[in-house]
Amino acid sequence: MKKRVMATLLALTVVMEAVGCGSTSTESTEEVTVMASSENQTIADAVTELTGNQMVVVEGQDWGPAVTKTIIKLNTSVSADSINSDLFSVVETKESFNWAALAEGSTEDPSKHVTADTELTVVAAYTSDDLGNKSGDSEYITLELGYDPNTGNPFCYDIFVGNNTICSPYELAVSLKDSSVIKTSDGSEITSFTISNTVDLDSAIYPQLEKVDMNGQFTGSQGHTIKYASFTPESDGAKHPLVIWLHGAGEGGSDPRLNTLGNEVTSLFGDEFQKVMGGAYILAPQCPTFWMQYDEEGNWADNKGVDSVYLGDLKELIDAYVAEHEDVDASRIIIGGCSNGGYMTMDMVLNYPDYFAAAYPICEAYMDAGITDDQLEAIKDLPIWFVYAENDPTVDPKTFEAPTIERLRAINADVHTSVFADVHDTTGTYTAEDGSAYQYMGHWSWIYFFNNQCEENGVNMWEWMASQLLHKDQ
Repeated sequence: MKKRVMATLLALTVVMEAVGCGSTSTESTEEVTVMASSENQTIADAVTELTGNQMVVVEGQDWGPAVTKTIIKLNTSVSADSINSDLFSVVETKESFNWAALAEGSTEDPSKHVTADTELTVVAAYTSDDLGNKSGDSEYITLELGYDPNTGNPFCYDIFVGNNTICSPYELAVSLKDSSVIKTSDGSEITSFTISNTVDLDSAIYPQLEKVDMNGQFTGSQGHTIKYASFTPESDGAKHPLVIWLHGAGEGGSDPRLNTLGNEVTSLFGDEFQKVMGGAYILAPQCPTFWMQYDEEGNWADNKGVDSVYLGDLKELIDAYVAEHEDVDASRIIIGGCSNGGYMTMDMVLNYPDYFAAAYPICEAYMDAGITDDQLEAIKDLPIWFVYAENDPTVDPKTFEAPTIERLRAINADVHTSVFADVHDTTGTYTAEDGSAYQYMGHWSWIYFFNNQCEENGVNMWEWMASQLLHKDQ
């Protein structure tokens, strides 16, 4: 009996151990299976190609806008230490006027635009945040791009139409150079790099315009709708001057990016000008066509010195803007502009001689022959500062501002001038092939104004503007 019981207990022990071993074995197998599956999934999910899209940064320069950076959003985070400028190649493809079609013997149609390809220099490259600020490991890479007066401009100028448009297309082909390697944050080495060429200039970053209202619009009693950009200084309880900028022929239309970036109007929103002015409101209206247009048929280029069709509506816009901004000092409204806008500056002061505190026409295109002696007599007490270059091929000073200045001086008017021999780069950054300063078109004398380089007898033009007050001596 005892032997039978012992045998039974032994058998139960063996069975229980067998069952226990079986259970442990099953769990171990499941763990191995899960681990293997996880490893296989990791391998399957490993990034073998970097893909992404890009967003560019556009900034105003002496000659107009430039694409200064492209910010690339990748499909995974990459190592900051693995990114440098030597890895990348960038080719710009953009809409361009067909200048070659103007060459003698060409059979091409110059009115049809072409696309032009230009390889850009990658000045710097680094991981960044989504705004292009340098960072550690990131899914964003920022490439700082080289640019100059002939490269990197996202605007297209058409000499037949007479103005700029936003390039369509504007693309950047970003690629890895041969044998280049980028490491992901987990250490994987990647040699395959596919980035969309598409650049959406509507969603680009315009850092100089961040504090600018680009959505202004006004329709005057004569039926013209004028869009405008505007800047409001920080409120400090005091009144501030209003500085009006009127663009040239190339910046008309219905997109205020054209008239704020086509010339370096961004300097008026910048710290230096604002400090000199003690904080100033800036109003930059955009003419739908050309300020010099003198009839509703659209004629403007042969304006002999007659009023603009936009004269009344522009004045109504200024009045409305002043009324809407109680901090604008109505005794310190200063108006100016270049070329077409210089014409419009003269047209405004000739018609409203007692409204403005001062005027600053630059390479102005109001024909002197169209100005009467009585009109000049009416503005003799208005402080006016003329700026132009003697080699201006577009608006001949001998026909426009020079005789007007001479007539004003003859009646002892409050007139000032900054006259330059030419227009050239003063930064030392851009040079001609012989090493001399890069020459801009002589018409572009507004460059000196925006760089605060206009003086007369030791008086600085910006400081002069800041000191003007309507009828201050009366």
